[in-house]
Amino acid sequence: MPSLAEVHRALYGAALLAKFDRDGFNALGTKAGDARKSFFAAVIVAPMYLFWILLYGDPYPEDTPFIFAFVFECLAYAVGWMLFPLVVWHLSPVLGCRDRFFQFLTAYNWAAVIQNALFMGTDLLFWMIGAPELARGFFGLILFAYVLMYGWFIARHGLGLPGGPAATVVALDIAVTMFWEMVTTGMVHG
Repeated sequence: MPSLAEVHRALYGAALLAKFDRDGFNALGTKAGDARKSFFAAVIVAPMYLFWILLYGDPYPEDTPFIFAFVFECLAYAVGWMLFPLVVWHLSPVLGCRDRFFQFLTAYNWAAVIQNALFMGTDLLFWMIGAPELARGFFGLILFAYVLMYGWFIARHGLGLPGGPAATVVALDIAVTMFWEMVTTGMVHG
């Protein structure tokens, strides 16, 4: 588990990357241990994830025991954090960037804190001011486009890839996330 100072430094690095500043990588690590510690980001994001579920309801049938839903969501959340990194790990030799994988993963995980905070903060703001759905959707789309560029910047510079392959990594992230969402939804309603 990272120290508070390490978490602060990592979030500072992720914030610099969110401004498309490559110096953010200097605040993050490049080693396997740094990447391992970066999974603490999942602990930071977990309350946002839980709040999101509470805000928008859960997808479970009414007769589902709470403990089942809670354990299932915890497991799905944990596996969700592991799937994309595993895919990129296995793809990195093909892309010729295995040597930069840990730098990418460290940045990718810490960036998830910034991304989730942006989505949650924006959604809460619009909810509190009673913004119409159309405005929420429009600004959500703009935020999604920004997050895609943020992910592309991390893939491009973290893995040292040209623009096209970096865009493929971002598209793969979306595809893996959608696949996992379909699997978990199918398990709940199947």
